[in-house]
Amino acid sequence: MLRPLKQYLLDEGVPRWRSIILTPETFIAILVSAVFLLYGDQWFDKPKIGDLTTGLIAYASIALGFCVAGLTISLTLPDRDFASKLATLKRPGESTNSYSDLLFVFSWTAVVHWAAVLLLFVVILLSESNTTLLPAGHSRTRAWIVALIAGWCTYCLCQFLITLITLSQVGAVYIKHLADFHANKEAQSDSTDDQ
Repeated sequence: MLRPLKQYLLDEGVPRWRSIILTPETFIAILVSAVFLLYGDQWFDKPKIGDLTTGLIAYASIALGFCVAGLTISLTLPDRDFASKLATLKRPGESTNSYSDLLFVFSWTAVVHWAAVLLLFVVILLSESNTTLLPAGHSRTRAWIVALIAGWCTYCLCQFLITLITLSQVGAVYIKHLADFHANKEAQSDSTDDQ
């Protein structure tokens, strides 16, 4: 398991490190972590660990399934011309193509949600579900752990939104592709009729 994950990160993550790290979703996650560190004991002393983790596990599991389904559909695009168009389309200055980027968005979002599910299961196993998230007199270590988990879950939420937006953008490109195809077909039909 660790070797394929390492290979995935090297092959897919390293070439896209800027689009992973230097993004608004990363900065929002860092901001949420900072808020938990600075104000967590004032604002988050009521929620129970069990309630939060089970809700987050349910969300992350659904998002993970969505991303795996989206990745599968993206791998089996029925329109060969559209897949070829995506595979040959590159943004200026980028080494990857649009098809590879689409697959990466789904796979990266799935990976971060998989990590969130794993992390949240560890939280359930190592803590009492009835205790509050940041009870009075909690340790600094607990505050850091809660802040990091809150930041990671925030990153997951933001990344899922990016995935939905990307899917919408691909849909818009596909609609344009279909319209162009239909227009070309009609133009060919008209030129054949004129002859």
